[in-house]
Amino acid sequence: MLYFSGGEKREAGVGFMVDHRTSASIIAFQPISERLAVLTIEGTVTTHVIAVYAPTETSPDTNKDDFYERLQLILDATPKTNLIVIAGDLNTHVGSERLGWEATLGRFGHGEINDNGHRLLSFAAANNMVIGNSIFQHPLKHRLTWRNPSGKDSAMLDYVLINTRFRSSLQDVRAMRGPDCGSDHYLIRARLRLKLHRAKRAAPKSPRLDWRQLANADRRQEFQLALSNRFAQLADSDGVDEEEQKIAEAIVDSARPLCPPIRRRTQLWISEECLDLVAKRKKAKLVDFERYRQLNRDIRRMMKRDREAYWDQVAHDLEEAASRHEYRTLYRTLRDLSGKSKSINDNIKKADGTFVRSTAERLQRWKEFFDGLYNHDPPQGPPVAPPVTDLPPVLMSDAEPTLEEVKLAVYALKNGKSPGLDQVAAEGIKAGGDTLLPRLHNLIKLIWRLDKVPTRWKKAIIIPIHKKGESAITIAESAFFQSSAKS
Repeated sequence: MLYFSGGEKREAGVGFMVDHRTSASIIAFQPISERLAVLTIEGTVTTHVIAVYAPTETSPDTNKDDFYERLQLILDATPKTNLIVIAGDLNTHVGSERLGWEATLGRFGHGEINDNGHRLLSFAAANNMVIGNSIFQHPLKHRLTWRNPSGKDSAMLDYVLINTRFRSSLQDVRAMRGPDCGSDHYLIRARLRLKLHRAKRAAPKSPRLDWRQLANADRRQEFQLALSNRFAQLADSDGVDEEEQKIAEAIVDSARPLCPPIRRRTQLWISEECLDLVAKRKKAKLVDFERYRQLNRDIRRMMKRDREAYWDQVAHDLEEAASRHEYRTLYRTLRDLSGKSKSINDNIKKADGTFVRSTAERLQRWKEFFDGLYNHDPPQGPPVAPPVTDLPPVLMSDAEPTLEEVKLAVYALKNGKSPGLDQVAAEGIKAGGDTLLPRLHNLIKLIWRLDKVPTRWKKAIIIPIHKKGESAITIAESAFFQSSAKS
């Protein structure tokens, strides 16, 4: 999972790439600016990782002052008892002279200190932090983190800092020269000893079936045959819930072989030719820097070409969908291309402003939100309009619903809607035709006689979608749109 803080221009930006297991321990992500972001991780000790990208040595002092002032505000708002890690491109030379900085700088610094170095060491000393790179003995090539594009100069510009209290948790920091990222900076690896909170493994979700396949006449006929065979083995139930469950399971089980699950597709727009150049660049990085730079330029040009070819194909596919009047495909593709995240933000705060720390707390917070939204006393005051007393009688039959009425209701269902808890979509009910309708009619009559609705039909899936405001602020102060999908 990628957490990013930055603008659209390729000038700055920081972020975190978190693996699936660790993501279960994430409490909050705070994008501060294009130079600062904070990731809070739950464990035996709460850990705050601050991603940084500092102004260069030649930047105006006002830019440097602003950066360190913002960084200081982050630390001031962070409990001192928590583990704090600062990592990123700090564009500084801390040097190797330890006099006056013994508690902050280790024995393995490098180079001569500059203005940015003074700023970083002063900041670290004021906040009881240590420069992690400088306390582990490694060959010089594994301490230098940057190489000049000319290939002549190298320096230590990227750092990992940790508060002194948790110095023993930092096991190692070194540059990794092998991974090729197409950058003049090397990848930095820091080893931390942490015990993270592990969420309980959730039960695997049932894959969503592609019910559109039943639009094919042959598949629909196979589906009805499988459904007929299934119903022949199922006796009618006297209970509403049991009968509803039997029908739903029969529909889903009969459709599963004919409607393979919808799988998320990853569009690889980079060509094989470009990937071959990337492999060659990786080999050239340590043996022929000029060759490496040339390959880097070639890769950028080829990626631009591949990207343009990909978008040309996307435009062609959209035109084809529009010409065939496949508007659902058209709008779905446009929505996916917009790049807007469809995930639900888990960075929720309680009423007191603290972040929730577990799934149970998160569910409880949502319960409080919706209780306050829906379960409140009616407004007090005089009625807006006088009550209407003389209403004409409503003529309504109290006879049991007929098969024809059930049929009309079924074919009035709209396609393309998300199924409910039973995973049965409208397309599946319609495709059942005369095979399904009698059994469904019996269920409706049973509901009518017992005056009881199946339990699953009374439950809704509520999807909160953040609309405006800070995504991590208290729920009660945010605006959310709720989408309910009922069975």
